[in-house]
Amino acid sequence: MRPRIQEELTLLRQFYPDVQHAAPAGDDWFFLPQYALPPGWRLGEQEVSASALCFSVSGGYPTALPYAFLLPDGINFGGVVPANTTTSANSPFSGAWLQFSWSPETWFPQSDARKGSNLLVWVRSFQHRLKEGA
Repeated sequence: MRPRIQEELTLLRQFYPDVQHAAPAGDDWFFLPQYALPPGWRLGEQEVSASALCFSVSGGYPTALPYAFLLPDGINFGGVVPANTTTSANSPFSGAWLQFSWSPETWFPQSDARKGSNLLVWVRSFQHRLKEGA
Protein backbone atom coordinates (compact mmCIF):
# COMPACT_ATOMS: atom_id res chain seq x y z
CA MET A 1 0.00 0.00 0.00
CA ARG A 2 1.30 3.44 -0.90
CA PRO A 3 2.38 5.50 2.13
CA ARG A 4 -0.13 8.26 1.33
CA ILE A 5 -3.01 5.78 1.20
CA GLN A 6 -1.86 4.21 4.49
CA GLU A 7 -1.79 7.63 6.15
CA GLU A 8 -5.25 8.49 4.89
CA LEU A 9 -6.65 5.09 5.83
CA THR A 10 -5.37 5.68 9.36
CA LEU A 11 -7.06 9.10 9.36
CA LEU A 12 -10.34 7.63 8.08
CA ARG A 13 -10.25 4.96 10.80
CA GLN A 14 -10.30 7.65 13.47
CA PHE A 15 -13.83 8.56 12.36
CA TYR A 16 -14.92 5.38 10.54
CA PRO A 17 -13.24 2.53 12.46
CA ASP A 18 -14.84 -0.18 10.30
CA VAL A 19 -13.52 1.15 6.98
CA GLN A 20 -12.11 -1.56 4.74
CA HIS A 21 -9.56 -1.20 1.94
CA ALA A 22 -8.94 -3.17 -1.26
CA ALA A 23 -6.55 -2.45 -4.12
CA PRO A 24 -7.50 -4.32 -7.29
CA ALA A 25 -5.92 -3.24 -10.59
CA GLY A 26 -4.01 -0.29 -9.11
CA ASP A 27 -7.03 1.58 -7.75
CA ASP A 28 -7.67 1.95 -4.03
CA TRP A 29 -11.18 1.09 -2.90
CA PHE A 30 -12.71 1.93 0.46
CA PHE A 31 -15.81 0.39 2.03
CA LEU A 32 -17.77 1.93 4.91
CA PRO A 33 -20.32 -0.59 6.26
CA GLN A 34 -22.42 2.10 8.01
CA TYR A 35 -22.43 5.59 6.52
CA ALA A 36 -25.03 7.94 8.06
CA LEU A 37 -27.70 9.16 5.64
CA PRO A 38 -29.86 12.28 5.97
CA PRO A 39 -33.62 11.74 6.46
CA GLY A 40 -35.67 10.67 3.45
CA TRP A 41 -33.44 7.90 2.08
CA ARG A 42 -34.84 4.42 1.55
CA LEU A 43 -33.52 1.09 0.45
CA GLY A 44 -36.42 -0.26 -1.53
CA GLU A 45 -39.47 0.60 0.57
CA GLN A 46 -37.67 0.74 3.93
CA GLU A 47 -36.41 4.03 5.35
CA VAL A 48 -32.74 3.86 6.31
CA SER A 49 -30.59 6.14 8.44
CA ALA A 50 -27.31 4.49 7.42
CA SER A 51 -26.07 2.40 4.54
CA ALA A 52 -23.01 0.66 3.20
CA LEU A 53 -21.00 2.98 0.95
CA CYS A 54 -17.87 2.55 -1.12
CA PHE A 55 -15.64 4.66 -3.34
CA SER A 56 -12.34 4.46 -5.12
CA VAL A 57 -9.39 6.68 -5.96
CA SER A 58 -7.07 6.13 -8.89
CA GLY A 59 -3.38 5.38 -8.71
CA GLY A 60 -2.77 9.08 -9.42
CA TYR A 61 -4.38 10.14 -6.14
CA PRO A 62 -3.99 12.66 -4.44
CA THR A 63 -3.04 14.71 -7.51
CA ALA A 64 -5.83 13.03 -9.48
CA LEU A 65 -9.15 14.16 -8.03
CA PRO A 66 -11.49 11.52 -6.60
CA TYR A 67 -14.77 10.99 -8.39
CA ALA A 68 -18.08 9.32 -7.43
CA PHE A 69 -19.29 7.18 -4.58
CA LEU A 70 -21.50 4.11 -4.52
CA LEU A 71 -24.49 3.11 -2.41
CA PRO A 72 -26.43 -0.16 -2.66
CA ASP A 73 -28.56 -0.51 -5.77
CA GLY A 74 -32.17 0.16 -4.82
CA ILE A 75 -31.37 3.22 -2.73
CA ASN A 76 -33.88 5.99 -3.36
CA PHE A 77 -35.07 9.23 -1.92
CA GLY A 78 -38.75 9.11 -1.05
CA GLY A 79 -39.28 6.45 -3.71
CA VAL A 80 -37.46 8.39 -6.45
CA VAL A 81 -34.23 7.12 -8.01
CA PRO A 82 -31.58 9.81 -7.54
CA ALA A 83 -30.49 11.88 -10.54
CA ASN A 84 -26.96 11.53 -11.92
CA THR A 85 -26.62 7.90 -10.90
CA THR A 86 -25.83 4.73 -12.82
CA THR A 87 -25.64 1.09 -11.85
CA SER A 88 -22.07 -0.03 -11.34
CA ALA A 89 -20.40 -3.43 -11.32
CA ASN A 90 -16.90 -2.10 -10.70
CA SER A 91 -16.75 -2.40 -6.92
CA PRO A 92 -14.61 -5.18 -5.46
CA PHE A 93 -17.06 -5.34 -2.54
CA SER A 94 -20.00 -7.73 -2.83
CA GLY A 95 -23.44 -6.54 -3.77
CA ALA A 96 -25.07 -4.46 -6.48
CA TRP A 97 -24.19 -0.77 -6.43
CA LEU A 98 -25.54 2.56 -7.64
CA GLN A 99 -22.87 5.09 -8.54
CA PHE A 100 -23.51 8.72 -7.64
CA SER A 101 -21.78 11.26 -9.86
CA TRP A 102 -19.89 13.50 -7.45
CA SER A 103 -16.65 15.45 -7.53
CA PRO A 104 -14.99 17.95 -5.22
CA GLU A 105 -15.65 21.64 -5.81
CA THR A 106 -12.10 22.40 -4.77
CA TRP A 107 -9.19 20.04 -4.28
CA PHE A 108 -5.96 21.16 -2.65
CA PRO A 109 -4.04 18.20 -1.22
CA GLN A 110 -1.00 18.93 0.93
CA SER A 111 2.10 16.84 1.53
CA ASP A 112 0.78 16.18 5.06
CA ALA A 113 -2.26 13.93 4.53
CA ARG A 114 -3.95 15.43 7.60
CA LYS A 115 -4.04 18.90 6.05
CA GLY A 116 -5.79 20.25 3.00
CA SER A 117 -7.88 17.94 0.84
CA ASN A 118 -7.87 14.27 1.85
CA LEU A 119 -10.10 11.21 1.94
CA LEU A 120 -11.78 12.29 5.17
CA VAL A 121 -12.78 15.60 3.57
CA TRP A 122 -13.94 13.63 0.52
CA VAL A 123 -16.08 11.21 2.55
CA ARG A 124 -17.66 14.04 4.52
CA SER A 125 -18.54 15.83 1.27
CA PHE A 126 -20.93 13.01 0.35
CA GLN A 127 -23.35 14.49 2.88
CA HIS A 128 -23.76 17.55 0.64
CA ARG A 129 -24.93 15.36 -2.23
CA LEU A 130 -27.13 13.19 -0.05
CA LYS A 131 -28.86 16.21 1.50
CA GLU A 132 -29.94 17.20 -2.02
CA GLY A 133 -32.16 14.11 -2.13
CA ALA A 134 -33.18 12.73 -5.50
